Amino acid sequence: MPKRLNDRRGRFSPPAVVFALLVLATLGAFAYSQRVKRDPLVLDRVEFFAPPHRKGTEKVRSFTPDGDCRRDRIRIEFRTTVSDHGVVQVIKPGGRVVITLARDTFLKRYTEHVYFWDGRRRGGGTAHPGRYKLRVRLGSERTLVTPGVIKLHRARKGAKSRCGTTGGPGGLTPGAKP
Repeated sequence: MPKRLNDRRGRFSPPAVVFALLVLATLGAFAYSQRVKRDPLVLDRVEFFAPPHRKGTEKVRSFTPDGDCRRDRIRIEFRTTVSDHGVVQVIKPGGRVVITLARDTFLKRYTEHVYFWDGRRRGGGTAHPGRYKLRVRLGSERTLVTPGVIKLHRARKGAKSRCGTTGGPGGLTPGAKP
C-alpha cells in the first residue's frame, strides 16, 4: 500500500499555533501602547522648590526645617488636566504615607495647585532626612506618583521654628503665597 501524501493537510502544528498567538499578542500590545502614548498627561508642570525664590536665580530643590526661617519648607506645585476630587500626599519611595497635604479636595483642570510642606510627618515630629515623592490620587481610579523627588536635609535636634507660619496643622498652606 502506497503512503498517503499530504496526510496533515488542514491541520496546524502546535509550534505554528503558538507562534501565531505570540504575533497577535505583540501586535495588540503595540496598538495599546500607542493609544496610551496619545492620551494627555493627567499631571504636569510638577515643581518642588524652597521659597523664597527670586527671578533670575536658580531654584533650590531641597529644604531643611531647622527653624532659621530660610528654606524651612518646600513649595509643591503641579497642574492637573482633568477635574476630580483628590488626595495629595507626601510619601516615602516605598509608598508609605508621611503626611497628607489635602484630603478630598477638588482639583480643577488646567489650574496650578500649590501646597507647602514644612517637613512634619503625620502624628507630629519632623520626617527623617531623605528623598520623598508626591502622590496624587484622583477619584477612586487613578493614583499618580510624580517624577522628581523632594529632598529633606537633616535639621538640628529639637529645632522649633521661630518663623510665623500662616498654615494649618503641620504648617501646610494650600494655595498661599510664600
